[in-house]
Amino acid sequence: MVAPAEATMNIAADVPVAPLKEISYRIASTQYERRAAFNLVYEAYVETGLIEPNDFEMRVTPYHLLPTTNVFIAVYQNEVIGTVSLIGDGELGLPMDCIYDREVNGLRDRGYSLGEVSCLAHRRQQVKQTLPLFVQMTRLMAQHSRQNGMDQFLIAVHPRHAQFYMRFMGFEQIGSQKSFPSVRNNPAVACALNFPRIDVERPACYSQFFGTAIPREELQSTPMNALEVEEFADAALEGGLTIPSLMC
Repeated sequence: MVAPAEATMNIAADVPVAPLKEISYRIASTQYERRAAFNLVYEAYVETGLIEPNDFEMRVTPYHLLPTTNVFIAVYQNEVIGTVSLIGDGELGLPMDCIYDREVNGLRDRGYSLGEVSCLAHRRQQVKQTLPLFVQMTRLMAQHSRQNGMDQFLIAVHPRHAQFYMRFMGFEQIGSQKSFPSVRNNPAVACALNFPRIDVERPACYSQFFGTAIPREELQSTPMNALEVEEFADAALEGGLTIPSLMC
């Protein structure tokens, strides 16, 4: 589930604010970067009541262990201060299948290549403006996705944030409000972003996302190796998230 406003972590006031020009954005490629991203999501989600604490102090899902998932990060002074995950439709399907299977299967039946945006979090007090950080992470994610043939982004988002995604990014609502089990039954609505459609309609974000091409080498991903999968597997099973099923 994407929760842009809730999934922000408050930190001590004496932590330095990151100048936007000094923040770098990339696809996580090491165990350290992934662990830092998973910890950031965990701390933000616990603080905002979306999940219960766990001994691993990480928010990892079974989908993160698959090569079809990528973690995008914002980094300042070697610290991950923002992250978002893109879960490609694959071996386990998508997290939102557990409540929006009819809607998602309808898109699959039409031949679309899908990815679900999830696990969005950032350290609010380390950036003066959170929207530019969100835009830059999402820009990287969008260009990476299009280079790899993805047709649509899907999100399960809190209803009070859905309008932002529709107005700014061009998402369309495809599913009614439901309770999302993996975030303590918080409400969600399903939305989809169709890339060919926004190429024509050009929503507010379009030039920021696609106006300048990111070098191809920066769009290459590095899947988890076997040792990393083993390292994160126990955390991924925390809270009853079983790998063989499509539980959220």
